Amino acid sequence: MNELNLKRIFGLDVLRTSAIIIVVLGHSSFLVSSYFENFPTLPLPDGVDLFFVLSGFLIGTILIKTISENKNFSFSNFLHFIKRRWFRTLPNYFLFLLLNIVLIYFGLVKGELNKYLVTYFCFFQNFYKPYDFLFWESWSLSIEEWFYFIFPLLLVLLFAIRKKFKNIRPIVLLTIFIFIAFPLLYRIFYRMPVHAVTWDLYYRKLVLTRLDTIGFGLLGAYLKWFYPLFWGKIKNVSFILGILIIVFLAGLTFQNNIIFFKTFYYTLIGFSILLLLPKLNSLKNETIPLKPFQFISKISYSMYLIHVPLMQVLLSQFSTENNNNTIIIYFMYWILVIILSALVYRYFEKPLMDLRDKSNKKNHTSVNA
Repeated sequence: MNELNLKRIFGLDVLRTSAIIIVVLGHSSFLVSSYFENFPTLPLPDGVDLFFVLSGFLIGTILIKTISENKNFSFSNFLHFIKRRWFRTLPNYFLFLLLNIVLIYFGLVKGELNKYLVTYFCFFQNFYKPYDFLFWESWSLSIEEWFYFIFPLLLVLLFAIRKKFKNIRPIVLLTIFIFIAFPLLYRIFYRMPVHAVTWDLYYRKLVLTRLDTIGFGLLGAYLKWFYPLFWGKIKNVSFILGILIIVFLAGLTFQNNIIFFKTFYYTLIGFSILLLLPKLNSLKNETIPLKPFQFISKISYSMYLIHVPLMQVLLSQFSTENNNNTIIIYFMYWILVIILSALVYRYFEKPLMDLRDKSNKKNHTSVNA
């Protein structure tokens, strides 16, 4: 998923690969739940949280580089950025949105085609209220798309107020602070009653409650760009601390920590993943034969979009009520996820990215996004 045709960073590919494996592994448990009631799980962070922080880090680096070169961030910069982002993300999104609609229409997957369907075409399906009727994995994509729109637009507004000036750091840092602080305050003062279902739909999966997780990735980009020596010095200590916080959070139960999960949990999980970035960003080259991390990282977007509808189709067509069927279907599922995702990447996703890069070869950066 190179934003530009430059060398990939192995550590970031590891993080992205880990994120998609965690997501697919978690959802794939539905394939075996009828036979294996206690499907083993590991105390791992939510893969979507890893994606959020990584996205903030990569996109933040692109935007900060643009700001540093121009000493400003104008509306034309915003339009250039959003054009490239939408060219990268929207084709796959709409392809799989339409695929989900077709599968629901023919009864191959569960879901409802109702008046709220239009919200999925403009990313309002979970802006402040969930409409959980179809294309369930799109909740995180909606959050990402609003991040691509809101954060650079906020930069435009703040730079317009201050005009051009030499020290750009305060404006960038203020924008990041707003991005982190607002969702936290929104969660604190949000009056929705909290239990397992409402927490997942009204706190974990809303745009207004989750942008701060991406904000910690933006903070990482800020520190790496403006304080590279500090960034390099802390990489080992911060990595260990990040792992310890992640393990601590994984050991918490929702029932005993409802208020914490409603408010500061996502602040702390975002911060803990941020602590992993200095070390991972320093790991440049993948020396493993065939480069599996780079391969999975490249097809991860397609994997994210394809794994849920594929699972639902398999559940609707095959029985998983005996041991042999369950094992066969489970391994067939993983093979199909990887093969189909690779095909979508090769013949749909990558050609569109190549077309985008041919149309505009400006704003080169040294990171993969």
